[in-house]
Amino acid sequence: MPSTEPFRITQAVFTELPVRGGSNWYFLELSDADGTTGLAEFSYGDKSISVSRAIAQMVEELQDEEITDESGIPGMVGLSPDFLQSDRVLAIAITALRNAVLDAQAQIAGVPLYRFLSGNATEAVEIYGNVNRSMLKSDSGDSDRSPAAFASVAERAAEEGFRNIKCAPFDECNAPFNGSGLPDEAKFGLDRIDAVKAAVGDKVNLFVDCHSRFDLESGLALEPELAVRGVAWYEEPVSYRTHRGDLAAIKNAASMDVAGAEDAYGIEVFQSLIAAGITDVVMPDVKYCGGTGEAVLIGKTLEAISPGSVSMHSPGGPVSMLASAHATAAFGGSRPLEHAVWEVDWRATVLEPAEHIHDGQLFLPDGYGIGATLNEDLISSNARRWSAT
Repeated sequence: MPSTEPFRITQAVFTELPVRGGSNWYFLELSDADGTTGLAEFSYGDKSISVSRAIAQMVEELQDEEITDESGIPGMVGLSPDFLQSDRVLAIAITALRNAVLDAQAQIAGVPLYRFLSGNATEAVEIYGNVNRSMLKSDSGDSDRSPAAFASVAERAAEEGFRNIKCAPFDECNAPFNGSGLPDEAKFGLDRIDAVKAAVGDKVNLFVDCHSRFDLESGLALEPELAVRGVAWYEEPVSYRTHRGDLAAIKNAASMDVAGAEDAYGIEVFQSLIAAGITDVVMPDVKYCGGTGEAVLIGKTLEAISPGSVSMHSPGGPVSMLASAHATAAFGGSRPLEHAVWEVDWRATVLEPAEHIHDGQLFLPDGYGIGATLNEDLISSNARRWSAT
């Protein structure tokens, strides 16, 4: 990593951009007295405003401080990794600060963020298409979750060059269930998977996200149903937070990779999951895990121990997506990075230069730091902005 110049926060600006069906993307810009501005995303659903308030309070504490190492920010405001793992709002607030400061410091150093973090050279990173958000509620209130809709969007992903896609088909499931074995509610999800496989066959690898909707018995019963359908990835049948032993049991019985831990903070949690055999793959999210620098530390550490054990979680907006791509490039991940495809048709224009995705790859822009800024024309016309002070 190049030498790091101190960064002193003089201004913090928040942006709220409406996206789809009541959901919004939230961005943070931190500037210093020289006008260098670091950019981060902190989208967290209906709790995003609470995150912005936490950020504003931390900015007030940090404004007289010189920040030389973004990993030291939690200690500067008196927060430990264990506490941040237990409080997601504060974890996201800290992560946003760390991301924005790191972007600014890479700009000051005059290098792209991935080179600031590792020195590796790359042009693009492989991504997988998460098709789920494209089928969620639109501004008109419509939501088509039929097997045919799943098949159609999966087929589009395959046609556009994605070699891996992910869906979350088990809307109707929510443990505990009546009866034993595979719950009746799972049939609807399996029908959606069957439709996807009929549409794309073996042209793409299919990942399935269960959003912790199952328990040990149903999770074990579901696994062979997924296996016989050729599913390559079984994501969080149960929560790693509350059912570590159950997740390990499902992982040990599974014939496919079991993934999870999308909302964990700090390298220690991810290390413990791999060391204890809880999951095959951990999924740090650049908005939650501590930021791009922490993600690179996680990736480099765990990939050296267990190759292929780290895949970045990134169903958010283009800012977190771009930061995640820099992280993946920096730790040399062999797993593809997540991308929420077709949530809105204007997504690419949120950034300048525009987000560039082609043939299942995200191309990193030229430029220092993350290499992009918010599109001021789009933001001024469509977003709400306010200052932390």
